[in-house]
Amino acid sequence: MNIRTWLCIFALVVFLSRCGIKLFKKLNILDKPWKDLKWTRKPVPTMQWIVVYLIFLIIIALFFPEMWTDKLLLWFLAWGTLIVIVEIITELEYIGKIKFKIPAWARFLVHLIAACLALRISGIENFEFMLWDNAIVLPQWVLYIAFALWSTFVTNAVNWIDWINAQWNWILTIWFFTIFGLIQWVVIPWYTEYTNYDTLIFVKSLSLILAIISLVYTVIEFKPSALIRDIWTMFLAFGLAYLSVLWGTKIWTLIVALSLVIFDAIWIIFYRIFILKRSPMQWDYKHMHHRLLRLWWTRWEVRAFVWIWSIVMMILMLMQWTNRLHKIIIFIIMALLFFGVNVYLFLIKKLPCWQDDKKEDHFEWENKSD
Repeated sequence: MNIRTWLCIFALVVFLSRCGIKLFKKLNILDKPWKDLKWTRKPVPTMQWIVVYLIFLIIIALFFPEMWTDKLLLWFLAWGTLIVIVEIITELEYIGKIKFKIPAWARFLVHLIAACLALRISGIENFEFMLWDNAIVLPQWVLYIAFALWSTFVTNAVNWIDWINAQWNWILTIWFFTIFGLIQWVVIPWYTEYTNYDTLIFVKSLSLILAIISLVYTVIEFKPSALIRDIWTMFLAFGLAYLSVLWGTKIWTLIVALSLVIFDAIWIIFYRIFILKRSPMQWDYKHMHHRLLRLWWTRWEVRAFVWIWSIVMMILMLMQWTNRLHKIIIFIIMALLFFGVNVYLFLIKKLPCWQDDKKEDHFEWENKSD
């Protein structure tokens, strides 16, 4: 598809998203600002995940109708929607509309089941990746376990960084665009043989569609003009994990490109298990943005740090082309920098990750950071 078509897709996303915002305002379906968001703002349309989901389906219908017969898309939608349903119930319980609460272990189990079924029914039987110059093929059962864990890790890593408006949208924009860029400017020009060219084009097209949607909603959620909540976050993160495995051979490049999110998720898991002595799935205010705010960074500075790190890493990965050694060196340097600073500040110097896990202290500190 040419650039004119992609510009049309971008314009369609902007138009339909604005229509969705106006519709929810007219219906008076608005959130009630709570202290953990920013209580100085006015209520804005919430549940925008409905609009985004429809936008995604409309784009496929208008510009990629052939995908409706592709089992890669159909089973991604089917099992991704299963995750959406679970998150809808969780969201309704969170805002007090229902009393039923899905346990954390049940949500985790649904993610694992959806991941395995999406992989199984899509017909993906082998996964090949390059270790130096050797091709390693994973057995099917190893692939299922690895993907289930990878999918769950990605969805939680993205979800853990979404506390500051527009932050996770930008992360996903960069991640999807990294997949598109590596296929467009590295894989296709440098490789002459493909195990499945149709799958490669499918992943490339779907990645750019989701990158455009995420970019538009980065702007929308920045002010914010509307909110999407965790429902679409989980769906997109699941899609990210799914596309990265369909694409396969460049998954390690993708990990390096979004190393900041991955490093922070690893830090959180380590900190909760070994320092706090509790489940890694139990929420708290120890995430990266909380730690930075505790060091008197402002929301603007936190966003700028996350955005700049992400885009710089993406550019570095694209510039390395097929040089695996350089990518490994960059990954190691970034890991040493990230974990070294965190260990020094919060384990050696024993600075608090946050003032307290009590909501009252959290809200008070958050207010000072604006």
